[in-house]
Amino acid sequence: MADAPNSPQGTATPPKTETKPKGRVIYKMRVAEIRDYTPRIRELFLKCEEPTSFQFRAGQFVMLHVPAEPKPLLRAYSIATSEQQTDGYRLIFNYVDNGAASKFVWDLKGGELLDFTGPFGRLFFQEPPTEQIIFLNTGSGVSQHFCYLESNIRKFPDLRYRLLFGVRTEQDIYYREELERLKKDLKDFEYEFVLSRPSADWKGKKGYVQNFISDYGYLQKPTTFYLCGNGGMIKDVKHKLEAEGFDKTKIFAEAFD
Repeated sequence: MADAPNSPQGTATPPKTETKPKGRVIYKMRVAEIRDYTPRIRELFLKCEEPTSFQFRAGQFVMLHVPAEPKPLLRAYSIATSEQQTDGYRLIFNYVDNGAASKFVWDLKGGELLDFTGPFGRLFFQEPPTEQIIFLNTGSGVSQHFCYLESNIRKFPDLRYRLLFGVRTEQDIYYREELERLKKDLKDFEYEFVLSRPSADWKGKKGYVQNFISDYGYLQKPTTFYLCGNGGMIKDVKHKLEAEGFDKTKIFAEAFD
């Protein structure tokens, strides 16, 4: 969806624009903090105002009500917070040129009261988990995977977690501090950024996340894949895995474009 870059599609596909669902509670959320990681990535820290608590499961998303006439536009964003937190959540936004939601979010200064509905979605962390978990994300897709990881630090601390994070250039790298914090809390978590348009000085992985999944021996050990981001990436990964005979019931994906 051009105007909803963090809108999950596939397993649970939210509409681009819809009216208020009948009987759905509207949550009034206060913008407690705004954090700009890059010119095109913004995170909002939202606190519950009315009702005073919000419960969800890792992997779910909420719908932001963007003011518009004759009715608000609804845009979907994955929650980037541990499911144990009930007084609010964080959302990551990827700026879309000429997007109504992007203009609205980038005009915020802090302290505003926003309307949300949710939670939505049923792409949950699978239990019992496999020995290895591989996360592949692009753009703002890290929000869903960070939520999975942060929510399961205490419940499943001993799993082998691997995450590949696809961005364009060094200037587009973000969330390194948050991922480093997870490394300290998890026994076996590794992540790497994969740059599609790196400078000549970049020493890390170059290309696309799907080019590097063979590094993780997923055919030799029980593995589950979680994919979130560009639809082309997801299609390529599924095609490669299924061609190798990997169990497709262990591939979980939500795409946004």
